[in-house]
Amino acid sequence: MVFSRQTFISLASITGVIGFSSLFALNSAHAYSVHFNNGNFESGTGSDADFWNGAGDASRQTDYSNVSPSDTWQGVITTACPGTTQTGECLSDRNDDPATSASNYNKSGNDQISASVETVGNLQSILGLSDNALSIPREINGNPVNDTGGNPLLRTPKEGSAIYQDITVSSGGENNPFTLNFDWNFLTNDGASALGNQDFAFVSITGNGLEEVFILEDSTGDIPTVNPGATDFANSSTSSYATYISQELVLTSIDALTPGTYRVGFGVVDVDGTDRSSALLVDNFSVNAVPFEFSPSLGLLFMTSFFGINYFCHRHSRE
Repeated sequence: MVFSRQTFISLASITGVIGFSSLFALNSAHAYSVHFNNGNFESGTGSDADFWNGAGDASRQTDYSNVSPSDTWQGVITTACPGTTQTGECLSDRNDDPATSASNYNKSGNDQISASVETVGNLQSILGLSDNALSIPREINGNPVNDTGGNPLLRTPKEGSAIYQDITVSSGGENNPFTLNFDWNFLTNDGASALGNQDFAFVSITGNGLEEVFILEDSTGDIPTVNPGATDFANSSTSSYATYISQELVLTSIDALTPGTYRVGFGVVDVDGTDRSSALLVDNFSVNAVPFEFSPSLGLLFMTSFFGINYFCHRHSRE
C-alpha cells in the first residue's frame, strides 16, 4: 500500500496527538500523592511542632547557635544533656562540653535516647531501623578505616536524638521514586579521633520492607576546645539558611514503591564517647513524587505530532 504525502502527514499528526495524550494518561496512571505536614515547622505551640514526633532532645526553635531559620521556626535535634541530672543517658558524672555549658545546647529539657545495639527500645527501633543501621563505616579524610583483617571498622553509636513523621503514599505509585527535599545544618563540638570520624547526622526512611539511611555530615578535623560559657557550637556546616544546600535524595532503589505508610526521620548520633555534643538543624522539608519517566518513543511521537501538525496548518493557510 502506498500512502500519499498528505495521508502520511495526517496519520503522523493523529499518531503524534495520541502519543502526546499518552503522556498525560501515563502521568495520571502512575502519578501518586505523598501526604506530609508542617515541613517548615511553622505550625505548633512553643517548642512543640505539630505533626512531628520527637525522641530525645528534639524541639523547634527560632535562632539556635547563631543560625536563623528560613522563616520563624526550625527543627533542632541535639545529643546535648539538659542542665539537670537525668536518670537516662545524662548521668551526674557526665561532662558535656563541659557540663557547665550543657544546658546552652539542650533546649527541650529531655534526655537523649540510647543508640546502643544492646539497648531495647533504642533510637534505631523508634525510627523503624534495624539495630545495626547506624553502625556505619569509619573514615579518615574520606578514606575507609579497616581492621587488621582488612574489614571495615564500624562506628559505635552511643546515644542520639531524632524527629520523625509518618508519610502516606497513596495507590498508583508503582515503579516511581520520590524525592525528599530539605535544608539542613550539622553543628558539632566533636572532631575525628585516631579511629576516624565520630558523630554524624542522618535522614532515614523505613516502611513496607524499606530501610534507607543517608548520612548528611559527620565530625571531622581536630576535636576543638569548648569554653564553659560557650553558647554556640564550635563547628558548623554554614552560618545561615540562606546558604544551605537543598538536599535532594532520589530513592532510585525503590523500583516498585508499595503504597502505604513510611516513617521519615532526621537524627544525630554520638559515637564512641558521649562528652561532645552535636546537633542537626532542619527546615523546609517536603516530599515530591516523580510522576513518570519521559519515554523516548513517546517523545518521538510528540515531535512527529508537532512537525506534522505544523506542516498541515501551514499548507492549509496557503490554500
